[in-house]
Amino acid sequence: MKNLRQIRKKSGFTLEQVADALGVTHPAILRWENGDANPRGKRLGQICDLFQVSLEDLYGADKSRIAIAGKVGAGASVPLVDAYEKGNGLYHVACPSELNGKNIVGVEVEGDSMFPIYRGGDVLFYTRDALGVPTEAIGSICVCEDESGQGWVKLVKVGAEKGLFSLISINPQAESMHDVKLKWAAPVRLHWPRDLVEKM
Repeated sequence: MKNLRQIRKKSGFTLEQVADALGVTHPAILRWENGDANPRGKRLGQICDLFQVSLEDLYGADKSRIAIAGKVGAGASVPLVDAYEKGNGLYHVACPSELNGKNIVGVEVEGDSMFPIYRGGDVLFYTRDALGVPTEAIGSICVCEDESGQGWVKLVKVGAEKGLFSLISINPQAESMHDVKLKWAAPVRLHWPRDLVEKM
């Protein structure tokens, strides 16, 4: 954690105070500050809360991790949270080397309408620079947000009228959605099956 020592000192905390607040040992804090170990899961959230900082503040310019911004519905109705401005997210994963560009967003699949391609717990990565539905999204499996703020992963097709789209489910048991207004759609760039997702 590149900036932990600096943030702790700037906040006026001693090692002992941080250890007591987090319920860990003094040597554990030292290992984190020296980069010999890294806290994981909810412990990262506790550190951010204690110092009132984001994970990006703790890790500085480290681009080796990315926040999983929220969940996206594959049959489940899921409000898309934190879709563009990356915050602390649900959890973090290593940044995929295949997508080392800007504006990478990761989301976790919820539901089974895209089974067998995607299943609940899988992580999808996409990039988005603006609102709208680019031509590359038509005919592609995309992460998208409808006008009510619900997030979906679906095959995007042109709808019956201009500005409307069909969101097609792959699972034959699931329903597709037709003539939906979208705020934006972004093709899935990379898929990690849930069994291979390593939370940081």
